[in-house]
Amino acid sequence: MSTGARAVPRHGTPAHPIRVLVVDDSPTVRQLLVGLLESDPGFVVVGEAGDGAAAVAQAVALAPDLVTMDVHMPVLDGLQATREIMREAPTPILVVSSAATRGDVQLALTATQAGALMVVAKPTSPADPDFPTQRAQFLAMARAMAGVKVVRRWEPESARRLRARGARPPGTAGAPAPALTPATPGAARAT
Repeated sequence: MSTGARAVPRHGTPAHPIRVLVVDDSPTVRQLLVGLLESDPGFVVVGEAGDGAAAVAQAVALAPDLVTMDVHMPVLDGLQATREIMREAPTPILVVSSAATRGDVQLALTATQAGALMVVAKPTSPADPDFPTQRAQFLAMARAMAGVKVVRRWEPESARRLRARGARPPGTAGAPAPALTPATPGAARAT
């Protein structure tokens, strides 16, 4: 007996692949990531970028379901590109960095503050005996992150001006958060 409801197509299947923009300044790493993603019929790479500025432009133009983002790149680094994408064309972003293999907690914190969902280690060479496990973990994380709903990130003008001068806005890593003081009984306000 049919209820009349139609099944919703599943995202990440060959019929409805996850559309990915791959961003890394190394052509070799881009080729590795593209090969990993395209080895799974649930993904299709819709674009590649070698720097952060190109990544922002392609994210706006292509509207991918997921962006894989390197951190250290020319023109515009990956963290600033992440901020720009989250302002201009909110998209799930998976930071793929060799620093993640060293357990860089500060990188993970900074990347998520910029708008990325997760930081994962760059897969090593296909000759590495661990590569099949790395491949499976990378694809599983990419699939999971592509399904996350994200929203536009707005940055106050004052924070933008501070960042342009190289200073950190209050409440970010390395700067004290504003103190809370009572304005009236039972209320608090930032000073």
